[in-house]
Amino acid sequence: MKTTSLQLIFAGIVSALLVWPAIIPSDAVAGEPLDQMIESAKTKADHEAIATYYEDEAKAYQAKTEDHRKMSAAYRSMGTGKGTGTAAFVAHCHKLVTKYEELAKDNLELAKLHRQFGEESGQ
Repeated sequence: MKTTSLQLIFAGIVSALLVWPAIIPSDAVAGEPLDQMIESAKTKADHEAIATYYEDEAKAYQAKTEDHRKMSAAYRSMGTGKGTGTAAFVAHCHKLVTKYEELAKDNLELAKLHRQFGEESGQ
C-alpha cells in the first residue's frame, strides 16, 4: 500500500511538471510568438494558423483533463488509509479537471473566432 501511494504521488508530481509547459505560452508556429502572430494577422491563412494553434492547445488541455480523471479514480481506489486519506488528492484532481475543461473550451472558442476573422478578411 505504501509503495502504491508513493507511486501515485510521484505520478501526480510528474503530471504537474508536464502540465506546466502547457500553461506557459509557447512559440506558436515556426518559432514566431503567438502575440506577434496575432498582431500581424491579416489574411485568412494567418488566422487559420492561429486557429490551429488554439485547437492544439485545446487538445492538450483535453488530454490533461483525462489524465486527471484517471488520477482521481486511482486516488479513490486507494481508500482512506491513515490520516486525512485521499480526499484532498481527489478534490485537487477534480479542480484541475474543471479548469482544464474550461481552458479547452476557451481555446476552441478562440479558434472559432479566428476562423471567422479569417473569413471576413477575404484574403
